[in-house]
Amino acid sequence: MEVRAIILAAGKGTRMNTELPKCALRVIDKPMAEYVIDSLNAVNVDKIITVVGYKKEVLEEILVGKTQFAYQEEQLGTAHAVLMTEEFLKDYTGTTLIALGDMPMITSATYAKLIEHHALTKADLTVLTTDHPNPFGYGRIIRNQKGDIEKIVEDRFCTPDQKKITEINSSIYLVDNQKLFSSIYEINNNNSQKEYYLTDIVEIFNQKGYRVSGYLAEDYQEISGANDLVQLSEMENYLQTKIIKKHLLAGVAIHRPETVVIGCDAEIESGAIILPGSIIVGKSKIGKGAIIGPYAEINNSTVNSKAIVRYSRIKNSEISENKVIGPYVEIIENAVNKKKCLI
Repeated sequence: MEVRAIILAAGKGTRMNTELPKCALRVIDKPMAEYVIDSLNAVNVDKIITVVGYKKEVLEEILVGKTQFAYQEEQLGTAHAVLMTEEFLKDYTGTTLIALGDMPMITSATYAKLIEHHALTKADLTVLTTDHPNPFGYGRIIRNQKGDIEKIVEDRFCTPDQKKITEINSSIYLVDNQKLFSSIYEINNNNSQKEYYLTDIVEIFNQKGYRVSGYLAEDYQEISGANDLVQLSEMENYLQTKIIKKHLLAGVAIHRPETVVIGCDAEIESGAIILPGSIIVGKSKIGKGAIIGPYAEINNSTVNSKAIVRYSRIKNSEISENKVIGPYVEIIENAVNKKKCLI
């Protein structure tokens, strides 16, 4: 099944209280929007269009070469943001995945299962949902007797019984592209915010007799977004714990893991030892038997087998096997001469 993707990333994120657009804020070592693009690329999405708005040049610089860009000059809601991509997708007859640039925790595995579910159920629209232990603030999923989705009710409009529902809307959708753009103009802004909400597409599709399915994601924490820097910090802690656990189970010895930072793209072979206070980020590779730390930073670099790097910083460089670096050394590739410089 051919799938193209829209990433909604135009918002400012007012509650973040920063100058950066929300989707440019980093989780460990990558901006949120970059995680989303990497996960979509991992499931072989054919084309990605990212909708940018507030300080669009920041995200354009971060994501250059990875996506096409559509522009939402005024923040008039999620349906309006999708509409800004029409020039790219109006003639496309396949399926479109609508993702959020501030939901970086959704894995490629979850996107793959969503796509598989959509194909198997022959749905016209599939909503990614999850059971959330604290659904307050989220739109609730209302299913019919067949198990398909009848509507999504925003938290503030829920009846007492609806508030007890724990299945919530992630705002991630997989949809027949032609039906999407033939229906999106029917969404109105008759609400207190005077915005055009994409959630309304569910009821419009039901009125037209289209099938609206729902795929329930297993890990609700993947669906948790961040509306302020406190929530962003919690998201980062969740991801870091997950990354470190993966390496520990794969045979990497990590001492005092609560003091260690490891990015999601770092590759570490079994038998490596990571000592306290160490940072391994970017597309770094650590070989078998290498010792990193204490208090070493490895950034976009390769440290080969049995090398030791302690109390030092290595960036855009390669350390050969059995080499001992440090303490108190900084090695950075010279961007002009493409040589490694000892500073």
